[in-house]
Amino acid sequence: MDNQTTILRETLSPGRIRLNQDASSKKKALEICAAVLAEADDALDQDSILEALIAREKLGSTALEQGIALPHCRVGDCIKPLCALITLREGVDFEARDHQLSNILCALIVPEDSAEEHLDILAAIARLLSEPSNRQDILESASSSELYLKITDSEYYDHGD
Repeated sequence: MDNQTTILRETLSPGRIRLNQDASSKKKALEICAAVLAEADDALDQDSILEALIAREKLGSTALEQGIALPHCRVGDCIKPLCALITLREGVDFEARDHQLSNILCALIVPEDSAEEHLDILAAIARLLSEPSNRQDILESASSSELYLKITDSEYYDHGD
């Protein structure tokens, strides 16, 4: 799992983790994602990120199941992959197959020419969120810093297998 923690360390930061946010719709949730990601670099434009996230959602839902959504897109001004982890007080409808509302959002933007790396990052995020205890930890976290340290620690993924 060392590769997974490396990917998370390189794409996520405590400053891009927001806990217990309020969003009344999928669009509002995507607006939060875009705002958090745009804060990472002055070259990034929040409106451009939001437009790209919405365009990607129109191609097909980025919801997984069990309350998870992975909104992601390519952004021209993005020079390196960036991830934001957001929890919502109340889930919103991302049109998941299991019909559950999404309350854990892990948003990802990557440069236009990033194909394989994009998929590696999505896979690492999906592995993190596939474990029920990890989802519970994320939802119960009291601070962004504490959560970041936990999910970027390789020992966190040693579930005895």
